[in-house]
Amino acid sequence: MLSVRDLATAYGKIEALKGVSLDVAPGSITCLLGPNGAGKTTLMLTIAGVLKPRKGSIRFAESEISGLPPDAIVKRGIALVPENRLVFPSMTVLENLQAGAYQRKDDLGADVERVFARFPRLKERAAQQAGTLSGGEQQMLAVGRALMSRPRLLLMDEPSLGLAPLVVDEIFRTIAELHRDGATIFLVEQNAHMALKVAQHFFLMEQGKVTFSGNPGSLAEDEVIRRAYLGSSR
Repeated sequence: MLSVRDLATAYGKIEALKGVSLDVAPGSITCLLGPNGAGKTTLMLTIAGVLKPRKGSIRFAESEISGLPPDAIVKRGIALVPENRLVFPSMTVLENLQAGAYQRKDDLGADVERVFARFPRLKERAAQQAGTLSGGEQQMLAVGRALMSRPRLLLMDEPSLGLAPLVVDEIFRTIAELHRDGATIFLVEQNAHMALKVAQHFFLMEQGKVTFSGNPGSLAEDEVIRRAYLGSSR
């Protein structure tokens, strides 16, 4: 569904992505691991059109999307759940959901109700300002807002960041449910233990380059990765 080839993105003279290549299969959960500063968020923002690459190709469903603006990327069927949620704090929960469907001209009622059915706490707080929600509730809202565009590919950047363990469990249950419902998900995540429970393929990025590609079994068998991300060795 998504094919990235030799992608390079820079902040001024600082090259954050240095020839990244990877694929995300349709119907899969693909996880990108890596230390802070490796370029993971830069990759997500480049795919989503927020950042423009210096070179390389991004193909989505056989069409080139590299360099397109964010609204065109959303229209093609890609939605981003950004790092740190980035909900609109002064808008209500309902208004945030409606903002996620800003390009749609049809009735949003059924999709809003589907989000509320998935996240009942959001329904209870529909008229509440998003900035007053807990971190976990804001993450639910960020996911729900992305789903309102009816994406074919969901990009999720560090969905468990800064959340309590019980909330992390809930977020990953939601990820697994979305996958069972047919979603294709490209996930950036530091919590490798949780990612191993849901993802079918893993990439590791270090210093702007992909240094590992494999399934959960091969990830767990790599001693360097196991020590760094799973906290264990043989």
